[in-house]
Amino acid sequence: MTPTVTCPLQVQRYGDSALLVSGADDEQLSKETRWAAVHAVARRLRAAGIRGIEGIVATFETLTVEFDPLELDAFDLGELIRGWSPIPIDPTGTGRVVEIPMVYGGEYGPDLASVASHLGLREHEVIERHSAHLWRVAFTGAPAGTPLHEGAAFDAPIPRMPEPRVRIAPGTIALSGHQGTIYTIPAPGGWRLIGRTPLQIINPSGDPFVAIEPGDSLRFRPISEHEFAQAAPAFIGELL
Repeated sequence: MTPTVTCPLQVQRYGDSALLVSGADDEQLSKETRWAAVHAVARRLRAAGIRGIEGIVATFETLTVEFDPLELDAFDLGELIRGWSPIPIDPTGTGRVVEIPMVYGGEYGPDLASVASHLGLREHEVIERHSAHLWRVAFTGAPAGTPLHEGAAFDAPIPRMPEPRVRIAPGTIALSGHQGTIYTIPAPGGWRLIGRTPLQIINPSGDPFVAIEPGDSLRFRPISEHEFAQAAPAFIGELL
């Protein structure tokens, strides 16, 4: 039987129309515990469907709750969330394993060589380590539902580009530090581009808009350029 794990919460004002929620100021709380706590609060708030809440943005260790002050009182909202403290969390981090096919290097991942050089590896070794690792989705954010994921596939952090690119194609997988992301729309960025997936990560006209959720794990599967060219541009939510 899984033991019960709880995390005390800290709630504070964040401007005149938002609250900032985090784990209590306790050095014994791990990064994983803080992450699980703020995402547990986010799920409760979404399920509650409270009128006046306009945004629920959970990241690594904090949650921003945006609200309309003409519809919702900040004190009442804060007391509601404080009433959930300490909040039960899932210590096992159970989530789906989502397979992402991707072609590495070449025009799809022009920074693969520089990443390999920085790590002191060959390109095929970067591919092997990246694709063998399970990357946990920490949160989905900007732009447009980008799934930011993290892991320890490499011994050293990956540096950003000296100058960001103006436009990166949707489906591009990029690395920075010990984190990764998948671009969902054409956008600028300074992370290192190592490959691209033919899958559509978001569905602008459908529900859900983003199928990948925080707590899911991503496993990247190498494919050839020919397989990429032949792949149908399917929305990943239809494959889960």
